[in-house]
Amino acid sequence: MDYYSVLGVSKTASDQEIKKAYRKLAMKYHPDRGGNPQKFQDVSNAYDVLSDPQKRQMFDMGQDPNRQQSGGFNQGPFEFHFGDMEDVMRQFGFGGGARPKNRNINISLQLTLEDVFRGKDVAAEIPTRSGPKIVNIQVPAGIARGQQIRYQGMGDQQAPNLPPGDLIVTIDVLNHHVFKRQGNDLVLEKKINAFEAMLGSSMVVETIDRKRLNINIPKGTQPDTVLSCRGEGLPDIQTKNRGDLLVRIKVVVPKNLSNTTLDGLKKIYDGL
Repeated sequence: MDYYSVLGVSKTASDQEIKKAYRKLAMKYHPDRGGNPQKFQDVSNAYDVLSDPQKRQMFDMGQDPNRQQSGGFNQGPFEFHFGDMEDVMRQFGFGGGARPKNRNINISLQLTLEDVFRGKDVAAEIPTRSGPKIVNIQVPAGIARGQQIRYQGMGDQQAPNLPPGDLIVTIDVLNHHVFKRQGNDLVLEKKINAFEAMLGSSMVVETIDRKRLNINIPKGTQPDTVLSCRGEGLPDIQTKNRGDLLVRIKVVVPKNLSNTTLDGLKKIYDGL
C-alpha cells in the first residue's frame, strides 16, 4: 500500500502537510460520522507511518513498518481487563520477565446508559510523539463502568528502540435520570396510590430503547413489590442476551382526603 497516495500527498510532503491531510481524511472517513471504516483504518495506518521519521524512512526504503511490528490498527480485536499493579510494573519493564517497552497511554471515555445499550464508536484524540492522533474507539454494547479496553501497540513511542506501549481506555457511565443499573438488569421506580395497590391497576412504562409496555398491577400489591419484564434490560457484553427491566412499585398514601372519604375508609377499616 502506498501511504502517500492514501493521504493524497507527495513523497516530499512536509510534516505539517501530512498532518493536515490526515486530519481532513480522518474526519471524512470516521465511522462515527458515517464514513468508511476500512478507509479510516487505511488513513490511520498511513499517518502512523508517515508521521514518524524513522518509520517514514523505512517506508521510503521499501519496507512497511506496519508489517514488521505488532500493534496499531493491524492488531486483532480489543481485549478487556481490569488494571492492576502488575500492569503498572510492566510499563517500566519490571516483573514477569517482560522486556521493557514504552509507556501506555491512558484515557477515559464517558458514556450514557443509552450508549451502553447500543454500543458506540467514538473518535478520540490521543497524544503521540508526532502530535495529536485521532483513533476510533469501538465500545461494545453492555460494557460496565470501570471496565477497560486495551489496544495493543497504540500507546507511547518516545523510545524508538523499544516496543510501543498500549492505549488503555477506561469506561465511565453517567448516572441515568430514570434507570438504575444492576448488572445487566435495569431498575425503574413507579409510584401508585394506595387505592391502585389495593384494587389493582395498570400502567405504561417506557424501556431503554423507547418501547412502551403495559404493566398490570395485581390486587393487593405491597410497597416495594418488583415486577419483572424479561429481556428488556441491557445486553450481556459476551452473549448479547439481555437482562430484565425491574419495575419497583412505590405506594403513595393520598393526602388531603375529604372528611366524607375518610369516614368511608374508617367504616371499611372497622369492618375488617
